[in-house]
Amino acid sequence: MDELDEELIRILQKDAKRPFTQIAEELNKIDTTIHYRAKRLETNGTITRFCALIRPEALGYKIGALLRIEIGGHILPEISKDRTSTYAKELAHDDSYLMIAVEDEPMVIHALIMAIDEEDLSEKVENLRKSPDVVNISVIPLSSIIKGWEISGNPG
Repeated sequence: MDELDEELIRILQKDAKRPFTQIAEELNKIDTTIHYRAKRLETNGTITRFCALIRPEALGYKIGALLRIEIGGHILPEISKDRTSTYAKELAHDDSYLMIAVEDEPMVIHALIMAIDEEDLSEKVENLRKSPDVVNISVIPLSSIIKGWEISGNPG
């Protein structure tokens, strides 16, 4: 990946619907070069998809929290490690989670979750606590997401 690829990615992150002809003009390249580069970045897996970013507020989410979810309590450590990965993938299917990251040692899931209000957040955390895989949960409430618009959907 060279400087042109990095610039192309930066532009597409801001607006994936922007025509290649406009991007080519901004980067002083021909549009076929930009089209080829974008296709290559998609084919090699650097760009995984072009998608719409939605502001959490538009879906009714007004508060967020960082969660640290410890997984364990299984007879064998390998089971806890495997369950950490599968549980994280299960959480990823819930639209209220904006980000999920996994630590293998210790078996921990870090998540950025959005909720409608404090009651909704408490309910979501309590549901997590009911899982037999979950040993402990730490919650850090957030009033807003200032940086990370590609996650929050708010380009500033």
